[in-house]
Amino acid sequence: MSVISIRKTPDYSPEALSAAVNAHMEALNIEGDLSHDMRVAIKPNLVSPRRPDTATTTHPGLVEAVVNWLRDRGINDIVIVDSPGGLYTAQTLRNTYSTCGYRELGSIAELNYDVSWRTAETPEGFKNRSFNIITPLLDADYIINMPKLKTHSMMTLSGAVKNMFGAIPGIQKPEMHYRWPDIMDFANMLAELNLLLKPNLSIVDAVDGMEGNGPNSGSRIHAGVTFAARDPFTLDKVMADFIGLKDVELLDKYEELGLIKEAEIVGDDQADRVKFKYPDSKPLDFTGHVPKLLRGPAKWFLNTALTPLPKVDRSKCVGCGKCAESCPPQIIRIRDRKAHFTSKGCISCFCCQEMCPVHAISIKRRVNL
Repeated sequence: MSVISIRKTPDYSPEALSAAVNAHMEALNIEGDLSHDMRVAIKPNLVSPRRPDTATTTHPGLVEAVVNWLRDRGINDIVIVDSPGGLYTAQTLRNTYSTCGYRELGSIAELNYDVSWRTAETPEGFKNRSFNIITPLLDADYIINMPKLKTHSMMTLSGAVKNMFGAIPGIQKPEMHYRWPDIMDFANMLAELNLLLKPNLSIVDAVDGMEGNGPNSGSRIHAGVTFAARDPFTLDKVMADFIGLKDVELLDKYEELGLIKEAEIVGDDQADRVKFKYPDSKPLDFTGHVPKLLRGPAKWFLNTALTPLPKVDRSKCVGCGKCAESCPPQIIRIRDRKAHFTSKGCISCFCCQEMCPVHAISIKRRVNL
């Protein structure tokens, strides 16, 4: 049984956020975990330098409420840490903190600028024999995982488990996409990463979430809640149900691995559900209207023949090269200050769309027989 705390959090006012954090911590008995000499790492979603009002990143107000809660209980060694997309450099972090509204948090917690990483060996039986992990997470005594609830063009759901992918340094993340291009294999990698790092607590910003083509190019949607749990896998399942997502392959993998448990919902379990729009990469399943004998071929056509692929709008493209930098198979070229794509070799990870700062990349379905 996993306890999942849901709290109505109508806005990002300090009062609303503080009340939600206090309620989550009490419901999960987090204070009993802590000691004054702990180094606590807070891992928000800082995927790219975007303003808080875009609902792309974890709102700094929620992180501030967690830091204040910790400091009120005598925990002062607190570091805010993430590896955004792109190059993992001190300048990248500086720009990200500034744009995402985190710079002011440097007065109450440490903003990480250590861009080193170490290799961590995994337990026997894992498909990934090791992971390269950013140093501050390996050095932490306690990890608080703080995602933003979003839909995701590759994984459908970006929640607690997916957020820990930010433990992989910089452009090593596209290497993981290239190593595990199949969605179920990639989901297994995320599960193993979480089982290795064992985040102690996840607190999810769903006051404003992102629907559609997340994690960067979707639309803001007000859900008016925050979530918290010790178990990130069951938490993701509860959140997917809350926002109306079905057939999420990520969750299928957790189920297969036995990682999703029965959920005990505490707090505002009657909070109004909000239905998020799927990303464009998710096929519309009309196969329920197809004769049973033809449903298998119909699903194959939807998922295989009609391949979702990125497409660049060159009228918007500024030739910054972020898409090429983040492309796992390295099939994007910048010519004449514009990005040029080829579908040959594309693994449909949509890292290019995720990292495009001007939303010049969309998802189109093309017949690929």
